Amino acid sequence: MQDDDVTAKKGIYEYILSGNEKHLNIRAFTPSMKRETYEKQAGICPICKQYFGIEQMEADHITPWCEGGKTSSENCQMLCKECNRRKTNK
Repeated sequence: MQDDDVTAKKGIYEYILSGNEKHLNIRAFTPSMKRETYEKQAGICPICKQYFGIEQMEADHITPWCEGGKTSSENCQMLCKECNRRKTNK
């Protein structure tokens, strides 16, 4: 209940019963996940292949959240703001 990343407090009971994180509506990547992914990519946007500072990039779900993609380091990619705005749930 205290976790700010949980945006659907009413889903806590369903999560406890099922173990399905989707009920918690957790969409935001933590700063440490963003930093880890940024360093793994060496600051390169995977779409336009250009280098950006971390403040010029945004965390994005590889498998879209709306399609069941988890908010985890394994499902995170850092995109430049322009590429992230142009992208849809692909």
